[in-house]
Amino acid sequence: MGQLEQAFDEFLVAVPQHWLVGRTGDHIDAVVNGNGTPELPTDAPLLPRLESSSAPDVLAFGPFPDATWFLPSYVLPARDTKFAFDAVQHPGDVATDGGPFNHATFTLTLKEVLSDSVLSAVTSGQLHPVPDLHPVVRLAVPITESDSTVTVHRVTGTTATVSGTSFTVTFELSGSLVEAAYVHLTRSGELRLEFEPTYSGYQTALVTAPDIGFPVHGPMFQGLQFEVFGDGGNTGDAPFEPSLNDRFGAYAFFPCTARFRRSLSIGLHFNTDAHRSRFTISSEGMTRPIIDGNDLNDFAVPRSEFRELTTLGDIVTKYPSLQRVFFGQVSGMVIAIPDAYGILVTAQGTLASLDSIVDESPETLSGSRFHFTFTVGPMVDPIDLARLRADVTGVPEAAGRTLRVALPSGLDSRTPSGLQGFPRGKVAFADGDGPTIQVSVDISDDRPTPATTLVNLFLQQLASPGPAPLFGTIAVRLDDVLPQPVRTQLLLNLRRTAHSGDLVTTRLPGAQPSAQAVNLGPLDLKLLQCADVRDGQGPGPLVPLGGRVLDGGQTTTLQGVGAGTTVEVSRTLEVALPLPKAEMLTFVAFHTHTVQEVQHPLTVNAAGLNFAAEGVSTLKAEITLIAHPGDPVPALTLSPSHTIDFVHVSLPVDSAVTGLDSTVLLTVSTASGVRTVSVAHDFVDEPILVVTSSTIH
Repeated sequence: MGQLEQAFDEFLVAVPQHWLVGRTGDHIDAVVNGNGTPELPTDAPLLPRLESSSAPDVLAFGPFPDATWFLPSYVLPARDTKFAFDAVQHPGDVATDGGPFNHATFTLTLKEVLSDSVLSAVTSGQLHPVPDLHPVVRLAVPITESDSTVTVHRVTGTTATVSGTSFTVTFELSGSLVEAAYVHLTRSGELRLEFEPTYSGYQTALVTAPDIGFPVHGPMFQGLQFEVFGDGGNTGDAPFEPSLNDRFGAYAFFPCTARFRRSLSIGLHFNTDAHRSRFTISSEGMTRPIIDGNDLNDFAVPRSEFRELTTLGDIVTKYPSLQRVFFGQVSGMVIAIPDAYGILVTAQGTLASLDSIVDESPETLSGSRFHFTFTVGPMVDPIDLARLRADVTGVPEAAGRTLRVALPSGLDSRTPSGLQGFPRGKVAFADGDGPTIQVSVDISDDRPTPATTLVNLFLQQLASPGPAPLFGTIAVRLDDVLPQPVRTQLLLNLRRTAHSGDLVTTRLPGAQPSAQAVNLGPLDLKLLQCADVRDGQGPGPLVPLGGRVLDGGQTTTLQGVGAGTTVEVSRTLEVALPLPKAEMLTFVAFHTHTVQEVQHPLTVNAAGLNFAAEGVSTLKAEITLIAHPGDPVPALTLSPSHTIDFVHVSLPVDSAVTGLDSTVLLTVSTASGVRTVSVAHDFVDEPILVVTSSTIH
């Protein structure tokens, strides 16, 4: 180390300069030009001169004649994919108050940008960031002490480059700093970042060796005095233009590490739906989002983010097709629980099918069983849902957030669902696509009732008016830890259905607003009411449609709407009352690819007939199947000692849907002669024809 370098180092220790960290190399003597102005030699390494600031953040002597060095500023990106606030509670770590002792890793991304002063000061040429830039970032965490004084705790972060102008900073926090940082990030917004980046540059100094007889002003170092210029661009003072005219001494350039300072408030930048799920807590193998400050004050256990949203008021009154509404405190999701799930109607029709399957079990009567498959969805009135979407923007929970309304996404596997209205079927449930659920019902022979009869009963109940006899319960999933089951109704009924994608509306231009509704599906729809919906607003006045029937594939005009963004229509299926059996195939796809025919018993029961009192010696029953008159059916003969008889016939499997209408010719033999009585009977609806005295008269 030369004498001049040692003297300069001693000077910096005795007279610290706030923008200088220290010298990094040997000095370079100035080259004096014809004007007496010292300059760097042309072969000197390219570094900015720290006294050459013409504006804040600008070092005017650039690496090239038309270029300028600049000091960057820092900003937080709007959406930070690297952001994380990961709190951890280690087993055995207990704070002095007996609560958990938390550790946390807090990571964020910063981006280097040009400050306004740089942009306004430099109007042409190239801009280059100062060389060897190394960001030093501290997190300032204010904590109010027990005596109400505020102490600012500072934690230095570790940086890692993401791209040329972006880098991450990670802070390791522990104890009370974890709780304080979380509260500041999510509520008070008082965290800030303090920057002290370092870079390389030349510090210009006037070096003077006072002669004997001249007064000495200021301290001496190795017999030398130093005067330094500028402040590394921290302020916008006028640039110093060094000149030896009228000055004693010589100019030298010292390679140095310089620094500058910045400050950036974090505020509530990360208190958004995009970042909220990245606040997590881990304990003993469990990791989940932090829901609120209680998660850090207590020992962490599994906890649901969902709670019932009560600030909307009476849900059932305001939204009749809904039962309850839940709010996800982390995700911002508002989950609307429908009052019931029903068979889904789409542009393809009803999502319901029936398959006939060979039954190889030894207990079978008919040799077949039947498998129903239904896709059910939330029976939510679209007008109710539009009203809910508008209303949630005004609840207190929506302050500073964008809440999103959704329907349940599947089943709660912890709680069984069931079809209590048909105990003779074997029911299974599975998640469908989106908010839909798959329901399957297997029907087999249930002695003495054959499967075909049970299937026919099931189909009749599908079209039953009034309260749905095929009812059940569905447990829907919000998350895997909500302690209370969330249940709703299941209704398998063609007169109460869920709808999606089967109807579209288009606004029609004109002086009087109107809209066009198109039935995209093959099934007739019954239109109940409609309403305009504007973005960000609730539905307009309801327009009753009086149950107008819109045939499959047809179009109708809706008056009194069309002034909003969209038009929502409440609707259901149009189902004949009563529904002819053959028309059931319009609503339920019937597949007979597995088994084509079934064995079905035809039974005549005359046990309730008093043969002696009626003077009847024998009763002969001859059965003709109306749909299959050419199929022979053996005759049955009953007597006082043989009052019940049956015969098995092989029938097309679709008789389970269409029924088995038959004509039964009863031949009554008495002492006075023989007479015949014709009786109409469906052996699928009622597999046993019961003969009484009234039957034969």
